[in-house]
Amino acid sequence: MNLNPQEPSQHVGRLTPLIFLLSTILVIMVAWCFARLSRLYPNAGSAFGFVSAVMGPRAGLIAGWAMLGAYLCFGMVGISGFGLFRGDLAAKFHPAHHPSVFYFTLVGAVLVGVLSITAARRAAIALITLEGVAVAVMLTLSVAVIWRVLGGHGPQGDPPVRDLFIPSAGITLPSIALALSFGFLSFAGFEEVATMGEEVKNPSFTIPRVLIGTVIGGGVVYTLVTTAEVLGFGTDPAGMARFAASHSLLGDLGGIYFGSWCGDLLDILATFSALGCGLASVMGASRVLFAMVRSIVPTSRLAQLSAGGSSPVLASLCVIGTAFAGNAVMRFVFQGRGSDPFFWSSTLSVLSLLVAYFLVVVSAGISLLRDPMKTGRWKIVIPALAALAIGYTLWVSVYPVQQGAFGVIPWIVLGWCLLPVLAMLMGMGRGKDKR
Repeated sequence: MNLNPQEPSQHVGRLTPLIFLLSTILVIMVAWCFARLSRLYPNAGSAFGFVSAVMGPRAGLIAGWAMLGAYLCFGMVGISGFGLFRGDLAAKFHPAHHPSVFYFTLVGAVLVGVLSITAARRAAIALITLEGVAVAVMLTLSVAVIWRVLGGHGPQGDPPVRDLFIPSAGITLPSIALALSFGFLSFAGFEEVATMGEEVKNPSFTIPRVLIGTVIGGGVVYTLVTTAEVLGFGTDPAGMARFAASHSLLGDLGGIYFGSWCGDLLDILATFSALGCGLASVMGASRVLFAMVRSIVPTSRLAQLSAGGSSPVLASLCVIGTAFAGNAVMRFVFQGRGSDPFFWSSTLSVLSLLVAYFLVVVSAGISLLRDPMKTGRWKIVIPALAALAIGYTLWVSVYPVQQGAFGVIPWIVLGWCLLPVLAMLMGMGRGKDKR
């Protein structure tokens, strides 16, 4: 909520809250598909295990590979966010001399790496507690800002709230679909709990409820907070320009309405939140990598757990190393400045995630059709609508071609997702040669 709403605003302007409301509805349908499959096939591989169980190991490999790519890139998002927010704080308190954003990104990567292999569970509990505090502060700020704006103390007096949820004539369906991809991004990670299918007690009961509850709770928070942000900055072109230029939406919003102390507090909480996102992504990616390698090369060291524990240490180190290397390549090879690595890795992550989501919702639909009890087949409408929405969002992300890096990123994702297909084709070719 400190950065993600900015990209949807580039496509739909003040309708950003509508995007998060629509995203909530769509992601609930996706979450229902994950919940159904996690109840039937609990495993550590999430999409890899679910799709393999329903559509076969080849489709499962593609889904798992796409999910792994998404989590790797989302790890980049987490450490990039940590670097940005920590750098913003350093610039406030030490404007003349302070380390670079890349330095703080490195610090974030080291912290996430250490936590993921030494005290992942304890660190997760601590970061979840801090996240709870952050959400409480964020909601309090949002309600207070909306109250003040509706009382006539905003930049435009008392703007009608309905303007944030009713599209104007200039907003097209492709624009909404492009914005939805970043709405999906804000929910990215809700399904990571499915990778704990071999670690939690009674996963068939617990995991489906956590999946659905996370999406509903997140959707309420996202819609309320983005409403406050758009109203607080102003719904006119000047206000939306300030909105798009902010390096910390919540921090700036708190500073505008309640003083610099409030902005600093929100920036500090956002820093811990980014660290938590990075840790969650590394934990999710390492478990997907572990499950995939275990099924293909069981003797590999990547398929080994820590001594006396359940954490795949080597897989975790590989993931955090790759995430940091990716951030460095974006910053130094492709000359990414400011928040560029954050948004580039965000786009890579969400498009990869949508590929995995698509295969999961198709698998959920197939499992419904195969149900021998033949009850509840009407529920097929849920995965069907989810697949349609995901497919259309992927299509408008590719065509028409966007400008700059965002025109290249979809093809990078396509190439990544085709790698296991090429590997399978090469394997089939070798098999024929041997015969």
